[in-house]
Amino acid sequence: MTTDNELIDTGNRFGVDSYRSFKQQPTPQAAARSILRLPPERAPTREERLQLAGSPLADEEALFKLVQLGDVELQVAVARNRKASRNVLELIARTGHEAAQVAVASHPQVTASLLAALAGSKSPRVAEAVAGHPLAPPAVLEQLATAPSPAVRSAALRHPRLTPETIAEAIKADPERREAVSRNPALTREEILELAGTATPAIASALLRHPKLDEDLFAQLLEKGDHIFLLAAVRHRLMTSEYLLQILDRPQPSTVKEAILRSPRMNEALLARLGQDPVPEIRMSVARNPQTPLETHLALIKDPDENVRLALLSLPTLPEPLMEAIVQGPELSLKLGLLCRPQVSEAYLLELLRTRNIHVHQAVLRRPRPSARVMARLTRSPFVVVRFELAQLPQLPAELAEDLARDGVWVVRDAAIRSGKLCMPTIYELYRDPIKWVRLTATGKAPMWPWEHTRRDADFDTAIRGEK
Repeated sequence: MTTDNELIDTGNRFGVDSYRSFKQQPTPQAAARSILRLPPERAPTREERLQLAGSPLADEEALFKLVQLGDVELQVAVARNRKASRNVLELIARTGHEAAQVAVASHPQVTASLLAALAGSKSPRVAEAVAGHPLAPPAVLEQLATAPSPAVRSAALRHPRLTPETIAEAIKADPERREAVSRNPALTREEILELAGTATPAIASALLRHPKLDEDLFAQLLEKGDHIFLLAAVRHRLMTSEYLLQILDRPQPSTVKEAILRSPRMNEALLARLGQDPVPEIRMSVARNPQTPLETHLALIKDPDENVRLALLSLPTLPEPLMEAIVQGPELSLKLGLLCRPQVSEAYLLELLRTRNIHVHQAVLRRPRPSARVMARLTRSPFVVVRFELAQLPQLPAELAEDLARDGVWVVRDAAIRSGKLCMPTIYELYRDPIKWVRLTATGKAPMWPWEHTRRDADFDTAIRGEK
């Protein structure tokens, strides 16, 4: 059995061995020193050469030899070595691989003459790296601004050391050059305003992220910018509701107005202004907005466009004044749309039944669970079909069935008998009804022969259409 002291001794020995193995792992500096001390007959491996290429301890002669080996990965590692001398960088620039030349063009110690030499490379990647270097000379940037490669031109036009003359030419050039130069931090306020006047979506997005953009410049851009710039500026952090009102003071396309309707700075004043817009689609969006003022909603009830008026019914909740205006107004489509909503009080239903329209009466009748007062009012409906359907309702009270049994149209009396809610004295009275079919229904004698069914159906259709 192992004792506690033996466990402690084993742990101590394990800790010492682990520390020794850790100390035996060479650091990059130590690895470079060991490679430099190799005997002549012992050639370094490729991994050792890569360690040496990136080591700050490697001298110029060793880096020269690594570059002359022609290995692309070694050349890139040497070009990324911050201790590489200018002579080594020039050697890579003259004879190195494309990837190594790109690394040279990004080196912090590269000279202006070397950048100028690399700018004439046939490789667009090398030229783009030169255009992106912080110390690229203005003359080199001016040369690269007209390069055949779009990526090179874009990188040069974005450089802050670009000359003002080249910037001015790019602003008046094609959209691709204007888009690239719009990202240049050296633009003046006047040049930013000029670009906003003929902006594309990409240019507008770049100008709104420009480091020189402040509140005053933003206000000037809103005055000078075209509709494409305004579309991008609507949701900008500097946008306010006052700026949106100023935008609406000028004629704007529908796309800008729709963007304003979706703006988080939307308020009642903007909705009231857009509620008077000549475009029906804009007024429809205002009518659907629950934040629209009540006065604007009441004005839209009389809108000349029917779709705008019907858009009011898509509101989650209708205010009482708006509902009352719909009920008392002449618009039939609004009344029918209102009857499709579940939240309509009994008083409004009774008011709607004053409208002499069969569709309104049928819509009121077909609502779920009509009240007794509404059904009592429907017994006096001027439309036979409505009274006929009322007599077939399962929830029809017996006293209303008695009233319908005395209706002037026989099909209504017939339906009242079939409801099964009439008392016997009323049924006895209907035994002497002047219409044959009512007497047969009251006595329980249905038509027996097919031609009698046909005659009854013809009489029914005549009775249904006979009374207006």
